[in-house]
Amino acid sequence: MSKTKGPYVALAIVMVGVFMSVLDAVALNIALPSITSYYGVAVADTQWVVTGYLLAQTCALIISGKVAERVGQARMFTIGMVVFALSSLLCALSGSLGQLIAFRLVQGLAASMMFSVSTAIVFRLFDITVRGKALGFLGSTVAVGGMLAPVIGGVLVGTLGWQSIFLINVPIGIIASALAFRYLRLEERLSERLRMDWPGVVLWVLSIGSLVLMLGLLGDTGTFTWEVGAYALVFIVSLALFIRWERRAEEPLLDISVFKVRRFSLIALSMVMFFVSMNMVTILGPFYYEGVMVYDATTVGMIFMIMPGVTMIGAPLVGRIYDRKRFRPYTTVGHLVRAGGMFLMAYAFLIKNLELTLVAFFIMGVGSCLFQTPNNSEMMLSLPRERSGLASSIQATTRNLSTAIGVSLATMLMTVLMGSMDYGAIAGGPLSNELARSVAIAVAFGGVLCLVGAALARISERTDGEASSH
Repeated sequence: MSKTKGPYVALAIVMVGVFMSVLDAVALNIALPSITSYYGVAVADTQWVVTGYLLAQTCALIISGKVAERVGQARMFTIGMVVFALSSLLCALSGSLGQLIAFRLVQGLAASMMFSVSTAIVFRLFDITVRGKALGFLGSTVAVGGMLAPVIGGVLVGTLGWQSIFLINVPIGIIASALAFRYLRLEERLSERLRMDWPGVVLWVLSIGSLVLMLGLLGDTGTFTWEVGAYALVFIVSLALFIRWERRAEEPLLDISVFKVRRFSLIALSMVMFFVSMNMVTILGPFYYEGVMVYDATTVGMIFMIMPGVTMIGAPLVGRIYDRKRFRPYTTVGHLVRAGGMFLMAYAFLIKNLELTLVAFFIMGVGSCLFQTPNNSEMMLSLPRERSGLASSIQATTRNLSTAIGVSLATMLMTVLMGSMDYGAIAGGPLSNELARSVAIAVAFGGVLCLVGAALARISERTDGEASSH
């Protein structure tokens, strides 16, 4: 195979792995009612099929990135793909809900092995002249996966049963793994040995696990309960102990010093604002369209395909432009465009104008294109090349946690704004104006977060070049 085609074949393999993990993360929501009926259990128990996957993946991202320093990023991704395919088969063959949850935990670990190094692999495969375009394709894969997952999941569950969501991964995973063994090659300088920081691992899993569970509980209830308080306490204590331990450890799990690189930290915070604000629309938008506009779920699904559709086409294009001229305020402009889209959407929600909401979705999609590829690339460039694996795993962890924070924040805002009013009684009724107002305020708040993100992005762009001194 030619040197020209080689990186693109490897990119295609990485895209397949990322697509599978995104598909299984999102499509399972569609299958939960069928799984609940199949095993004859409570919905609260079935929810662990989704929560367990997210929990395992988020907790293990940094750990997988650390192990990759010894075994290699390409090998880590390939092993992750093999384990993902095998655990998918075991999920489909599960004889009980307990078995399914256990195998989903393994699947989440496998997904972390792929996600933790995916950006780093693409970053290393391509030189700076075409790297943005390649990262754009990777970003499009996540967008397309999120867009198609509900559709694919619905079709598979409706025709072949919930097991088919897992079974479809098996042949695709086996073929992709075989290709990865042959074509996924990187020039890497591996660590001579791996001394795992086990106290750090325990404290990290405790802190991130308690945070994810706390955010999940807040997302489900929208209120602060004693269980939420308990998780919050565990998170604060374990995180404080983790930071203290990592500062003293000879070979820490997470090198805390990278956050002293001002540019890296600012880019990460800007990324947090992006994903948190996005959930103001993705979580609360369906309540508006179904409760105020009285649209069915299929119509709402079609409306929500606008933004990822724009991202799918626009991200590689922006990546190509970014490759030609890197030093432009792409991420700042991306945040500002998204802020404009969100403020327009909030106004459209208030006046109940469907056409304006569709225009707002398009504008937000353009803003996402301008932000994601340059932000991902700049985050990798802000640290030395040998730290690309660490940067990639931190990036993936930030994305997961920001999404979880966004879901919880959106739900809490909805609860506060609507008070004791029951959504079921409001939907389509005379009180639907209150629902429209509540969602509009929450979306406008998301626009404010975009403005904060723009400020952070602009400061980070002005500190370009800091990484070179580290």
